[in-house]
Amino acid sequence: MKIVILTQEDSFSVPRNIEKLIKLNFVEILEIVNINTKSSLVNKRDLFIKGFGYAQTVKMGLTVGKHKLINMIDLLFGYKLKIQPRSLKAVAGKYNIPFNIILNPNEEKFLSRMEDLSPDIIVSYSAPVVFKDKLLSIPKNGCINLHCSYLPNYAGVMPSFWTLYKKEKSTGVTVHYMDSKIDNGKILGQEQVKIDANETMKTLIEKTKEIGGNVMCTVIKNINNGTIETKDNLIEKGSYYTWPTIEDFRDFKKNGGRLI
Repeated sequence: MKIVILTQEDSFSVPRNIEKLIKLNFVEILEIVNINTKSSLVNKRDLFIKGFGYAQTVKMGLTVGKHKLINMIDLLFGYKLKIQPRSLKAVAGKYNIPFNIILNPNEEKFLSRMEDLSPDIIVSYSAPVVFKDKLLSIPKNGCINLHCSYLPNYAGVMPSFWTLYKKEKSTGVTVHYMDSKIDNGKILGQEQVKIDANETMKTLIEKTKEIGGNVMCTVIKNINNGTIETKDNLIEKGSYYTWPTIEDFRDFKKNGGRLI
């Protein structure tokens, strides 16, 4: 099964999830694509600084910086060290997979390359843009996305923040078919996730992406085996959230919420 991965930069969980796919013996990753737009999480630093303050944001920045150092060391040794890749470029380099950075996957140049590659599936790990009809139509078995909530609840942006903000006791992960609306397609796999009392945004994001990566592997196995089952995504019974404001972050922090 030939797969293209479209996602946004992440030094915590997405590289691990890509490795999980690589280790499926029937999968060939044709390309890993970093969609770098103003909606990407790594480009929201000012929002986090203003909302959480410098202390928590710098603490997160130091963690990301440590991951970059790990990647540099691994690169110097030709990716031969037993080190977990901590970026999209690093996981692509370790496994000799083509790596690309783009602004918009709906542009004609990118669409033409996808048509040439002819993937069976396009896998999105929370890609930061809406896929339009032409892109959605390219892979034989469709485009599928990992969303880190129990859809149809908490569709949209930053579900891990909003579930903590609303003081939920549990959340979930969902792998679903993609269509031209956000988090709207039929559900292919789901799992509920407990929210611990001391959960931070970082720990909940890592937990849900880790579990979600396992669900993604199960879904792809089922698609490959022809045993996949779908469930309606009843969006009219769910909830949808956009980007938190600075005031939302400050309110979250004021009530004991933490970024890291």
